[in-house]
Amino acid sequence: MSVLWRQPVTLNPLFSTSGSEQQVERLMFGAIVKMSGDLVPTPDLAESIDVSDDATVYTFHLHQDITFTDGEPLTAEDVVFTLETALNPVTASIWRGRLLGIAGAEAYPDDADSVSGIAAPDDYTVEITLAAPDSAFLPIICNFSGLGILPKHILEDVAPDQLQAHPYSLAPDVTAGAYQFAQFEADQYLEITANPDYFGGAPAIERMFLRIVTPNVGISQLETGEMDLLALPVNEAERVRTLPDITVISVPSPSMDFLALNLNREYLQNPGLRQAMMHAIDRQAIVDNVLQGEGEVVNSPIFGPEWMGVPEGLNEYAYDPEQATQILADSGWDTSQTLQIMHIPDQGVKDAVISIIQEQLRTVGIQSEILQVDVAELNRRYITDNDFDIFYNAGGVFRADPSISGTYFLTRNFTPAGGNASHYSNEQVDELYAAGQATGDTGERQVAYTELAQILNADLPWIYLWSPNSLYAVSNRLQGYAAPSYIDNKFWNAETWSVSE
Repeated sequence: MSVLWRQPVTLNPLFSTSGSEQQVERLMFGAIVKMSGDLVPTPDLAESIDVSDDATVYTFHLHQDITFTDGEPLTAEDVVFTLETALNPVTASIWRGRLLGIAGAEAYPDDADSVSGIAAPDDYTVEITLAAPDSAFLPIICNFSGLGILPKHILEDVAPDQLQAHPYSLAPDVTAGAYQFAQFEADQYLEITANPDYFGGAPAIERMFLRIVTPNVGISQLETGEMDLLALPVNEAERVRTLPDITVISVPSPSMDFLALNLNREYLQNPGLRQAMMHAIDRQAIVDNVLQGEGEVVNSPIFGPEWMGVPEGLNEYAYDPEQATQILADSGWDTSQTLQIMHIPDQGVKDAVISIIQEQLRTVGIQSEILQVDVAELNRRYITDNDFDIFYNAGGVFRADPSISGTYFLTRNFTPAGGNASHYSNEQVDELYAAGQATGDTGERQVAYTELAQILNADLPWIYLWSPNSLYAVSNRLQGYAAPSYIDNKFWNAETWSVSE
């Protein structure tokens, strides 16, 4: 079968910054915990999970019959190796920021030979002790699709600072997931094949091709029967619904579209500029007309899950170009300044959206130019070098748990060893994330995260746009597919799929 995909930068789960890559890596590597289609942390390589009453100790009991594709057993030592490698600052893994809550993580490796909070009492048990209670630890470690577990016996002799460039990172030929690496042809496809020795039983679909083509080409291949599954651009939904033997599915998404601002740029530290941008963009009209109603406007990165809901007391930043112009003038903004907005092209609706945003900003006196980049250039500018003004981004699983947004706003999560590419820092925000994670009481968590949302809504480290629905086009011959709310978690249950001829 064939699935529409995007050109990867890496196939090593320690370094993937996109859900597009991580969902496939989870399928090849397996994760101790994966995210289900409805955003619930679910055991994967782990058979069961125990959590202490105070949410400081998480014990993972691994399946005892897991082997890597070279026949070596997967044990707790591989999990410990993966976690400690991710935490080593020299590795420069985006996972480091997500794992820094583990006891002893900050001291490793300069002041300690191992991470004190990670232990392997036996071959099939991993015990993680946190420095402070964290009721959201499981959602964090399965964000986006879960951290793939690396084979220690293959990679332990590779220096951490050489791991990203190692051939294994684009040809991971020893893994333990349901599917195994077969072949990668840049700009063409990734081929993966069913792992006959997978502990859960060999998948029914023997071979998958993840085809690296534009959405338009993907839809054409859908019509001819060459493509079985793709994330559907909303502007093509009406036409695709008329195709025989194809089902279109729309699901509310946990993700959001946003403009990430580089707050290391002095001119972007102007709060009036950011407020003016919010009022200048007609977000509701874009949702209604461009997204064809498939989404909802958001005013902070916190808008779920059900117990949280949408926080009260947020400025809704109604579309008001006159107010935007006045705020901009009062802020002293230099209207001759030109901002650069990074954008990955050939994304259908997003290409139209970025042009609309550019024009609406221009109308109120904010000049901008669109810098089109590929994924490799984006990662260099956005993650590695912090060399950008604004990036039109989309994704995330914000609706799964409010704590997940900390990936992007906690001070400790500055890129490149975290997801905070804006380099936003607010001590009160850091404290509120900690308060929300320190208790399992949803009422207390809601209070902390409501205050947090109000601060992020006022500070505007991002320009919040909308949460688009996830749309899928699925061939009727694909059996067992359960559309996930997160568009880049398409393979969450791929082990159970089959194809009818």
